[in-house]
Amino acid sequence: MESDPVRLDVAIVGGGITGLAVAHELLKRAPKLEWRLFEASDRLGGKVLTERIQLDEGQFIVEAGPDAFLAQKPWAKELADELGLGDRLVPVNTLPNPLSILKHGEPIELPDGVSLIAPTRLLPFARSPLLSRRGKTRAALEPVIPRRRDKSDESLGGFVRRRLGCEALEWIAEPLVAGIYNADPDELSLNATFPQFEAMEQRYGSVIRGLRVAKLSTVQNPMGPTFLTFLDGMQELVHELAVRLGERAILDSSVRSLALRNDGGFQFSTERGPVSATSVVLALPARASAAVLHNVAPVAADRLTHLRSVSAGSINLAYRTTEITRPLNGYGLVIPKKEGAPLNAITVASKKFTGRVPVGWTLLRVFFGGARSPQTMQLDDEGLLTLVRGELKRLVGVVAEPAFHRIHRWFSGSPQYDVGHLARVEQIDASLPSGVFVTGSAYRGVGLPDIVYAAQATTVEVLRHLGTRSESIEQKTTESAIWS
Repeated sequence: MESDPVRLDVAIVGGGITGLAVAHELLKRAPKLEWRLFEASDRLGGKVLTERIQLDEGQFIVEAGPDAFLAQKPWAKELADELGLGDRLVPVNTLPNPLSILKHGEPIELPDGVSLIAPTRLLPFARSPLLSRRGKTRAALEPVIPRRRDKSDESLGGFVRRRLGCEALEWIAEPLVAGIYNADPDELSLNATFPQFEAMEQRYGSVIRGLRVAKLSTVQNPMGPTFLTFLDGMQELVHELAVRLGERAILDSSVRSLALRNDGGFQFSTERGPVSATSVVLALPARASAAVLHNVAPVAADRLTHLRSVSAGSINLAYRTTEITRPLNGYGLVIPKKEGAPLNAITVASKKFTGRVPVGWTLLRVFFGGARSPQTMQLDDEGLLTLVRGELKRLVGVVAEPAFHRIHRWFSGSPQYDVGHLARVEQIDASLPSGVFVTGSAYRGVGLPDIVYAAQATTVEVLRHLGTRSESIEQKTTESAIWS
């Protein structure tokens, strides 16, 4: 005989950074609510995962997922400060030329003043070999290109090609901007990813003019470092959130499909038994949310399956610094799709942030997969390591075996914001049952600050929904039967 269901105000499904942020907001905004977080795996944090590796020479901090977050968007830093982690934050190192782009097999430093897709300083851009003379001339004509009058969504590739030309797309925008999303720029929604570019076109008649205004504003009002991380890696954030949640986070507990209760709430089963909840937050990848919803919201479930994702990964390798005979000047090398290489980028993690490696060592992180090199995801570990070592010999002159390596693959881990993405998300939201919410990187931002912001907004909606119930939150809390 099945036991009576555990009764909750809110069930959070998914223990990645999204679910953890929702849980933190519930603790902060409504401490008397009864809720639980259900995570199918044996750990919290999702793609936020840090490994600390100890050799005789000292400790290495190895990131499997994001290695930092954007500081200009305030929400992730504000969360860190709320958790008492403000003094644990480490800024990205400032280097004269931090980034290079591979062209015809040679690293070319990104010209000073190039901001994401366009130059803000013409002289360094004109002197750079990154674009041909014809490509530079075409990009320099951007301020006289007419505004687009059509208000429909446009691909990032179409926008850059239209305003700055094909070379600017192939050698700058594709590796720098589309690379953030592991996406094909001709499929990537401009509105969903970089709406500021369209806003600059409409306001100033030119992206170059708009970027110059933004740069001038930054000079006049310095905003501090671009990226921040934690002294012991990004998992510090996950650890602190997990400590706050305590036993309310239930691991190894997958949620099967929802069923609708007669009173308008929801019921589902887990390995721990049945659960009844007034509200359900699905902090899962889109297709996983679709599987949970197919019984109670078939239209929403179908729409969720149309949000694409691709697989990508990285491999960290540790070398003695003297073993790298052609080191990069900065801490990053991005590889355009036009190069036809099996890799997407190389980050010198030990130069990007201090305290990642012992003295005399270098930690390289190589990225693969996504829309640029999907075939690399099919290699087994041995084949991938052989391929990567061959590319590192070609690109940075290292022939030695690494002291260690770590491979991490995130299958279907990169949401694809295709053209029309935001309209599809609005349709999904409109087709959800009252009391069910979806949130996370599949919808309105893949970066940590965007995810935290979305989690906060979702929590507000959850509390608004609960406020419409006939019973008070305080009454339900005292009457609920909860797992200890």
